[in-house]
Amino acid sequence: MNSTLETMPSSGLRRLRGRLRRLWRSDRGSVAIEFVVIVPLMLLVLLGFTELYMYMRAVSIVEHTAFTLADSVGQMQSAINDTSTSNSNNLGSLWNAATVLAAPNTLNAKGGVIVTSICEKTTTCSASTATPKVSPLPNPLPAMTNGTAQIFWQKSAPWTPSGMASRVTAGNVVPQTWPFRNWDSAVVIEVFLIYTPFAMTAPFWTNAPGTQTIYERVYVRPRSGAPLYLDPAS
Repeated sequence: MNSTLETMPSSGLRRLRGRLRRLWRSDRGSVAIEFVVIVPLMLLVLLGFTELYMYMRAVSIVEHTAFTLADSVGQMQSAINDTSTSNSNNLGSLWNAATVLAAPNTLNAKGGVIVTSICEKTTTCSASTATPKVSPLPNPLPAMTNGTAQIFWQKSAPWTPSGMASRVTAGNVVPQTWPFRNWDSAVVIEVFLIYTPFAMTAPFWTNAPGTQTIYERVYVRPRSGAPLYLDPAS
């Protein structure tokens, strides 16, 4: 190579060196390289924000459904054990309202709703859990003392999956931080939703995180002051 350069005319050598310098300083390909590197990163960030939004929206919808149902049921004096929607007090109307509130999520295909009525063991309901008898509220009410919460009745939507069990149980009726006195009563609304993250990339990302259950539970006190009754279907 050195012998070749030595035999080249000086003008040809200068042109070769000039071309090498221009090639070294050239940045015409850097834009393409930046595009190839930056665009995938931008798409990844956009996908992350989209997934975060979808999850936050699902959580918000579940919370909204639970709070709205609880507010509505808390104004009722009784519910009817009927899965039809012929009466606004029917349980069927509550299940239908839940699916409407949860839209665009299909709650009746990927979720569940459970309603629990709670009474106070020694005052507002009898000790029998099979057929509890509601005691009339005295007037005036006696002095307030700590009460014992008991499940009056509990019903779930017919499309609630068997794996979605109520977290309101005989041993865990109300939270310890939620005051429950004698002559008290309460209604609990539980809403479940099976959420699948990264649904858009699942065909390409086989190891994507699996489904998870979004859960919300809301306690309210009936405005009537008495436990929420469950009347039989006519």
